[in-house]
Amino acid sequence: MKPGKLIRKERILEYLDNLMRQIQDIQSISVPDKEFFLEKDKIVPIKAIKYSLACAIQEVSRVSAHIASALSLWKVRESESEAILALSDAGILPREFAEKIKGMPAFRNRIIHDYLPDEFDALRLFETLQNLDDFKEFSKHILAWLEEKN
Repeated sequence: MKPGKLIRKERILEYLDNLMRQIQDIQSISVPDKEFFLEKDKIVPIKAIKYSLACAIQEVSRVSAHIASALSLWKVRESESEAILALSDAGILPREFAEKIKGMPAFRNRIIHDYLPDEFDALRLFETLQNLDDFKEFSKHILAWLEEKN
């Protein structure tokens, strides 16, 4: 699909830059294992990681919603997960990858509402930190699409 006049490339690039800054911030904090997220004396770095992770996920949602809306790939205000999947339907993201990351917005909501940490969520946070490449891959696909279509 060819981006129309409604695609604001500068805005998308800004979102992707913000996303990568958040990932760099997360990577600057050493997390040796999932137990890190259960330690009471680590509350400040835990909150920093959670905030940056929530912001990074928000940028994925913003990019997905912007493109899906501009290209009329989804109904207005469908779920953010649907926007991610719509990018797959349009060939912007590989389907398997979109399926893998479609749960990001729900996880962001869980982080924001401060339900963490417990054993399950400590493990999810730790596993997420092991998969930060998903954010880089998302950016790579979006940048390739922007380059290809402009």
